[in-house]
Amino acid sequence: MALPPTRNLSGTTLLRSVRERIAPYREVIQPLNKQVAIIRFGTADDDPPVRRLRMEAARISAEQKVKTFSYLGFAVDHQVLDPAISSAHFAGLLEQFNQDPRVAAVIVQFPPPPRLTPLVQRLDPAKDIDALLEERSLQPACATADGVTRLVLPFAQDRPAIAVVGARGFVGRGVVRLLAAEGLAVRELDAGDDLRAVRDADVVVSATGQPHLLTPEHIRPHHRVVVDSGFMPREDGTVAGDVHPAAAAIPQCLTPVPGGVGPVEMAVLMDRIVRQEAAPALKPWASPAVSYLTRSQVAQVARAQPAIPRPAAAPDARRPSPHQDRSHGRRSL
Repeated sequence: MALPPTRNLSGTTLLRSVRERIAPYREVIQPLNKQVAIIRFGTADDDPPVRRLRMEAARISAEQKVKTFSYLGFAVDHQVLDPAISSAHFAGLLEQFNQDPRVAAVIVQFPPPPRLTPLVQRLDPAKDIDALLEERSLQPACATADGVTRLVLPFAQDRPAIAVVGARGFVGRGVVRLLAAEGLAVRELDAGDDLRAVRDADVVVSATGQPHLLTPEHIRPHHRVVVDSGFMPREDGTVAGDVHPAAAAIPQCLTPVPGGVGPVEMAVLMDRIVRQEAAPALKPWASPAVSYLTRSQVAQVARAQPAIPRPAAAPDARRPSPHQDRSHGRRSL
């Protein structure tokens, strides 16, 4: 018996099923004439290359949100602001959306200019559909963290060891909080930690936005699922996740980048806005069950096979950035 090939968990397929489930509510939403406001910032001439790439990720995510809410029958006010906008202008725009009864939800696409970030806290918690306010939000966590958690739960019914890389970042904090609410213990890893510790886990979540951080040195065949929520556009036009391509065929299940967590984030936003505006009793969608082997079963298969040389570790760094930029929790293709 050989280990089965890695299974890619398609977020696109899951999003399609959620759209079909929610489609009937468009007839309820369209007559309401409600709006969703999406604010993002353009690039500045002096932005360093890394920030430009993050802003490109923000653009892609914002445009996917426009499609998501428009599909449901909401009018979308998508504003692209000059990064030099004054604090007073930005604060006034937020207040305008807060006071407008037609606006059902407001999303500020991260990262805004650092000087404007504190002003996001002025957002009305009732309209904070993506939990930008964190503890003050009416939502349990950002949509990305919520989606990641839903992907993990089918693999965690027997309370396995779970590692979250980037646990102090915006998305990572949310994942840790939601998994803890399910009674699951999490090994939190971040800057300064030896990431080889993920080898001791059964389930791995990576939420750093640091391209190709996890290599064959970290990923193992007994990993039931590796949820890669990284999304970083590259100068050659491709997109990189946290998992190095050399490690992509090692775990039992993996969320691809693109096409994995990004569409799942959109599915969560659809779920939230429909329950908020049209169907409060609607049960949140859950990820379907996926078959996997336990660690002991993987070991049994390995003992029955001839020894196979391990892939050489890729030369990427082992440590994530100290704090995940919130833009890495806001992307989709």
